[in-house]
Amino acid sequence: MPAIVDHDGEGDPVPVFESGAIMFYLAEKTGRFIPADPRGRKEALEWLFWRSCNQGHMACQLSHFVNYAPEDQAAYGRTRYAKEYDRCLGVLERRLEGRAYILGDDYSIADMICWPWVLIGKAMGQSLEPFPNVTRWRQAVKERPAVQRGVDLGKDHRRQGAPSVEERKILFDQTAATATGRDGR
Repeated sequence: MPAIVDHDGEGDPVPVFESGAIMFYLAEKTGRFIPADPRGRKEALEWLFWRSCNQGHMACQLSHFVNYAPEDQAAYGRTRYAKEYDRCLGVLERRLEGRAYILGDDYSIADMICWPWVLIGKAMGQSLEPFPNVTRWRQAVKERPAVQRGVDLGKDHRRQGAPSVEERKILFDQTAATATGRDGR
């Protein structure tokens, strides 16, 4: 689970967890990458929630079945979530029609949070050819210097293959007892 602790403020440090909440918190705090008008802010929140509940969720499930599931269990999941991921790309394609970025002319937290799941589409077996607006947007975001630095960050530490048995236990054997600390870990 992504989390940050903001020590740069008055009073106690502020912990924030989950991608969308972190993006919104930082945009609010800095006054950057989020529209100032109520309608624009509403749209930014809609796309943050869309990424969290649709695009990110479906892409994450597809990634699991492509990268982690044993072959004898992967077929149904790959098919199911590839279709859902494709549907999400269609939603994004339609949204980007006639727009430079998700919210219009300005790059925002909506682009920041949605883009990584499009970046890895090819690795998950999804062609972007049917989605010219998404393809154009993907490239425009990728060319931003700060995005390039972010993509390069940690390149040396990326996984090069399937997880080990021990890593699988950490990744996939979590329970309520793990989350509450009652499992002794």
